[in-house]
Amino acid sequence: MNVSADQTAPEDVEVRFDTPRADEDPLTGLPNRAGLLRALDRRRAQHIPTAVAVLGIDNFHSLGVTLGPGMADIMLQVIAARLLARLPDDAFLARLDGDEFAIALSVRGQKPRGTEALLNAILLDLAQPCEVDMHRVHLDACVGVLLDAADDDSGATPVVPGTPDDTGATDSLELVARAQLAMHYAKRSRGQVLRRFEPSMRTAAIDRRRLDLELRRALNEREFELHYQPQIHLETGRPAGAEALLRWRHPERGLVMPAGFIDALAMSGIAALVGWWILDRACRDAVTWPRIDGRPMSVSVNLFPSQFGHADFLHHVDAALRDSGLPPECLELELTETIALRDDGAAAATLQALRQRGVRVAYDDFGTGYASLSMLRHLAVDRVKIDRSFVCDVVDDRGDAAIVRSILMIARNFDMQVTAEGVESAPQADFLRKLGCDEVQGFYYAPALPLAQFGSWLSDYERHRARVMAIG
Repeated sequence: MNVSADQTAPEDVEVRFDTPRADEDPLTGLPNRAGLLRALDRRRAQHIPTAVAVLGIDNFHSLGVTLGPGMADIMLQVIAARLLARLPDDAFLARLDGDEFAIALSVRGQKPRGTEALLNAILLDLAQPCEVDMHRVHLDACVGVLLDAADDDSGATPVVPGTPDDTGATDSLELVARAQLAMHYAKRSRGQVLRRFEPSMRTAAIDRRRLDLELRRALNEREFELHYQPQIHLETGRPAGAEALLRWRHPERGLVMPAGFIDALAMSGIAALVGWWILDRACRDAVTWPRIDGRPMSVSVNLFPSQFGHADFLHHVDAALRDSGLPPECLELELTETIALRDDGAAAATLQALRQRGVRVAYDDFGTGYASLSMLRHLAVDRVKIDRSFVCDVVDDRGDAAIVRSILMIARNFDMQVTAEGVESAPQADFLRKLGCDEVQGFYYAPALPLAQFGSWLSDYERHRARVMAIG
C-alpha cells in the first residue's frame, strides 16, 4: 500500500464526524477522547445500542525509535485512513493517546459474533504491509471490546449501552476504560488478538493497583530484604557465590515470596528505585563474605527492565561498586528476556560497557523464551542459567535431558559458563556434573537465606567439606 493513495484527508475526516476543533486530534483529524465521550453520551441518550472497542498497535514505540517520530506520525495517519475505509458509515472513530484508537459501533440487531468478525477483519487489514518513504512497514494490532456494560457486582443480565435497560449508572468514560483494559489484556498475547471485556479484568486491575500502593509503602517503610542462595562449583564443591533474592517482610502476612509480588513490582513506577537498593545492598553484603579456598565469592543481582533502560544505569553500577568496595569481577548482573529483546541497540552497548568494567552478565531462565538463541548471537553475556523447569526431571525425562545437553553445548561454543537452577537432589547434581555444567544452585544445597544465616551456612559448609576431603 502507498501512503499517498490510501490516506484520508484530514478535512474529509472532519466533515464526516462534524467535530469541533477542541474535540479534534490535530494529527489525524479524528475526534479525540473528549469527542468520543460526547458521541457516546449522545448515543446512550438516543438509546442506540453501541459496542465500544479500543485498538492498539504492538511495539509502536520501536517504530518511532527506528524510523523516527515523523515516520511514526505518518503511520498513525495511515492507520486512521485504513480504519475509516473499513468501518461502516454509522461507526464513530476517535484517536485516544499514542497508538490507541477507539471505535463506537452500532449493534442494533447485531449479534456479538458479527461485531467481533468486523473487528477481526480490521486487524487483518492493518496487518497488510505498506511502504512509507522507501521503508516497508508491518503493523500488528490488538483490540479490546466492551459488548455490554454489566459489571460483576450484580450478576444480572448484561446491559447493552444505549438500550432502555442502560440507566446510565456507568458513565461513558468507564465504558472506554473497560475496553482499554481488555485491549491491554490482548496486547499480552502479541499480535492480532481480540479480547472481550470481562468483569474479572476490572477486579484484577483493582487488585494490582492495591498491590502497587502496598509496594510503595513497603519501600518507604523498608520492608524489603535480601536473602542469598548459594551457587556451588560442581567440580570442586566450592561455594562460588550467591544469588541475591528479594523478599518482602509484610507487617501482617509475614515473609512474602517473590511469586506474590515480583511481577507487579516489575511493572510499578518504583521498580528502578527498588532495583538500585538491591544492587547497593547486595554489593555491601558481598564484601563481608569470606574468601573460599583463597578466592572471593561473587554475588548475582537480578535487574528490572526499567533499570537496564535507565539513562543512569551505568552510573548506579559504578556507585554501588565504589561505595561498597566490591571488585567488579565479583558482581554478576542477571538479564531477563524482556531486557534482551530490546531492539534499539542500547542493550548491546550497555553490556559492552559492563564488560569493559569487569562486571559479568548472565542470561536468566535460558531456554524458556523464543529470543534465547538470537540473543546469544548479538549480546555479550558471560553465563547462561538453565531454568529450573528443565532441571526438575532431568534425570528421568529424556526430553529435558536433551534440552540441558543442547544448552550446555551451545554455551561451550560461545565460551560461556552455565549455572543450573532448582537442583534438589544428589542424582540431579551428579547428572549435571557429568554433562559438564559449571555451577548449580537449589534446595539440595540450601534455600535462599537471610544474610546472617547465609554466613553461618558458609562456615558449616566449609567445615563439612573439609571433613569429606579429609576422609577421602
